[in-house]
Amino acid sequence: MSISLEQMVSLGGLAGEIMLKNGAETYRIEETMDHITKACGALTVESFVIPTGVFLTVTDHTGRSLTVMRRVRNRTINLDRIAKVNELSRRLVDQRIEYTNAHAILEYIRRERTGFSLMPAMLASGTIGGGTAILQNGIFFEIVAAFIAAMLVRYIAHVVSRLHGVQFAFEFLGGMAVAFCGALLHLMWPNLSPDVVIIGGIMPLVPGVAITNAIRDVIAGDLLSSLSRGLEAVLTSAAVAMGVVIVLAFNGW
Repeated sequence: MSISLEQMVSLGGLAGEIMLKNGAETYRIEETMDHITKACGALTVESFVIPTGVFLTVTDHTGRSLTVMRRVRNRTINLDRIAKVNELSRRLVDQRIEYTNAHAILEYIRRERTGFSLMPAMLASGTIGGGTAILQNGIFFEIVAAFIAAMLVRYIAHVVSRLHGVQFAFEFLGGMAVAFCGALLHLMWPNLSPDVVIIGGIMPLVPGVAITNAIRDVIAGDLLSSLSRGLEAVLTSAAVAMGVVIVLAFNGW
């Protein structure tokens, strides 16, 4: 089956958009788009990815070139979708799937609802907070408090996402909520350490994936993307810190 230049560009651009929206590294996105379009018959491929957009230029064997740009405004972390696109790329390279099926699968990956419901996500977040409190040698009640504070952070994230809040609002409000929980518990039970509760509660807010991707982009030579991801991680950390500091300052600590 002959694949047109427009179809090559459409398939490669869609794969890149899905991966960028779900937190893939820059070099991985570019390599995947290259593999997919060349598997479809492209002669040369030039790809360029930044955290807010995907650019792809494909040239076929007749010398015709076509460029596509896909703007990405909202990003999250979903390793399952990234793995599915990578697997699809391998199947195309090995000629185990045709274009029509590949495009349909990508559209399904883009539209499918993934992830856990609210309660399991809150429990997972609480486990992170409680586990961090254990590592700090917290007592039983401090561990429970950190568990509850981290669950509250995940609930705030759910509410902010439903209200389509501005970027970094969730981190700021989450930091405030955790600090308020720690301060309130310390006032009620002075023997409880607010530091253990606050550190455990904000742990789900730490931008670990963003920092890791920024470092990997530096190693791969994608300096523009690494600076953008690094700045995003810094601003996320600053929003969390501001939320905590405001509450603690209000309490005179």
